Amino acid sequence: MWRSHGLPCQVEVAEAADESQPRRTDRPTKGEPRRGEVEPGEPRPPEDVDPSRNGGVSRSGEDLERSRGEEEPRLGAEDDAPASRHGDRNIAQCPQERGQFHGPIIAEEGRWNPSRCGLTMRAMLDKVREAIGRYGLLQRGERVLVAVSGGADSMALLHALSRLRDELALSLAVAHLDHGIRADTGEDLAVVRRVAGELGLPLFHERVDVPSRARAEGGNLEEVARVVRREFLERAMGQAAATRIALGHTRTDVAETVLLHLLRGAGPRGLRGIVPATSFYVRPLILVSRDETRAFCREEGIPFRDDPTNEDRCLARNAIRLEVLPLLARFNPQAEEALARAAGLLSAAEEALTWTADLVLAEVSRERGLDLGLLCALPRSVQALVVRRAAERAGVILEENHVAAVLAGVGVGRGEVHLPGGVSARIGSGILFFGPAAGSPFSDRAWELPRAGEVRIEDLGWAFHLSPGPPPEVLDPPGPFVAYFDLRRIVPPLVVRPPRPGDWLRPLGMEGTKRVRDLLMEARIPRWERARWPLLCDGRGIAWVVGVRASDDHRVMPDATEVLVVEARRL
Repeated sequence: MWRSHGLPCQVEVAEAADESQPRRTDRPTKGEPRRGEVEPGEPRPPEDVDPSRNGGVSRSGEDLERSRGEEEPRLGAEDDAPASRHGDRNIAQCPQERGQFHGPIIAEEGRWNPSRCGLTMRAMLDKVREAIGRYGLLQRGERVLVAVSGGADSMALLHALSRLRDELALSLAVAHLDHGIRADTGEDLAVVRRVAGELGLPLFHERVDVPSRARAEGGNLEEVARVVRREFLERAMGQAAATRIALGHTRTDVAETVLLHLLRGAGPRGLRGIVPATSFYVRPLILVSRDETRAFCREEGIPFRDDPTNEDRCLARNAIRLEVLPLLARFNPQAEEALARAAGLLSAAEEALTWTADLVLAEVSRERGLDLGLLCALPRSVQALVVRRAAERAGVILEENHVAAVLAGVGVGRGEVHLPGGVSARIGSGILFFGPAAGSPFSDRAWELPRAGEVRIEDLGWAFHLSPGPPPEVLDPPGPFVAYFDLRRIVPPLVVRPPRPGDWLRPLGMEGTKRVRDLLMEARIPRWERARWPLLCDGRGIAWVVGVRASDDHRVMPDATEVLVVEARRL
């Protein structure tokens, strides 16, 4: 058991199944009627039984009489999609809405019949197998945590993976999060608990008051729900010792996301929609539509719950699903499939563009950043790809306006662009560099160095290695970041510090004195690095402007018997 936001997360382990008995499949044997079906020769159900009401659960005339006058809950799609779809709604109203339960149905003449348009178990398993194989979603022997909200998509996913667990040698566990958004979410848990128990699978569940957290953080309910869900799933993944988390996203979710991102003016990356796998998250239903998961659940007698908030057309995703996709289907009955296919093609194109950007990035990269001359020689579209990729490696995803601002600075050869996530793009001295935004300089800080050994100075981003020994045969250092000093002329303590106003030294091999600021400019050290550029100092003054110039006052004399070798490197 663990706690999240002060609420306990509970783990339930189903009793071990009797291995001598076959696993329950919820599918009747040949000749056996499906649950809820009418056997040949038996009288038909009463005419007042309407499986289109109450989620298809048939009721007697007496039950119907009792229920007359009651308000019927609104139907909607499952809350197992890319986001919780509650958007910026008045969160005080959300708990008043109730979900709807769906159980076995009666197939009557003239009514909706899943055998006509449903997805059989074999067809469902074939599609899941194809997705797993095509995208490499699961490996044999993996332990998979299945995220189950109680809706049709995730319930179909759970049953499909359960049927495949022997074939793929999978170990399964179930995770269910109650967001606390509706008043009746405990009923969702009851359905999930019952099915997990029937399948003999451990259940990890937790309740989080997402509306209260959204109010406390001042955040969007949809975004907070997404964050809370991810936090819970990753905790449960560790508790279950799972290697993958299976999500119930379908081809319908892909199509919806493509249209949403298209309306926002997204590029190839955004128009991929939802990809089959990201990190340890996998989506085995990515080739299955939402209509197919619902038909499959009805056909197989699998219970599921509907979230009524998914009928709220004020939310963009719901409006696209309920209004735009049906309208597109008038022009192309396979519109959803076509959108998903286009998303797959754009995903492949994005992969090729990323691969190309990595090759070009390697060509234009230098020790301190990207070479502006080489970058400017590229077509502007390729410049944009390289800039995006370099920014990603610095930990930030750029929007179009960010890329345009960076390229504007690249065009004039100088500037600094502040980006999301505390990252900035700095342009100058022939270099484009992505890194943490510069904070206040450590003008009053100094880090003491030992007589021998290595010191890492994380705040400056440098490391120093010191080794005393006899003078080398050649006193010219092998590179700009190695310096030799006469130990007799070093006055302790030996420290490293950033520049301070008025700093100067007598440069080795030059006449007179020179300001450190001028030396850094002449060495083309980028402006944003000068405030933190390391200086090696002792009790006499500055011994070395690292990588630029050593001091004549600390040079190795002809009669020196011991020399201090200092090597500097960037972290």
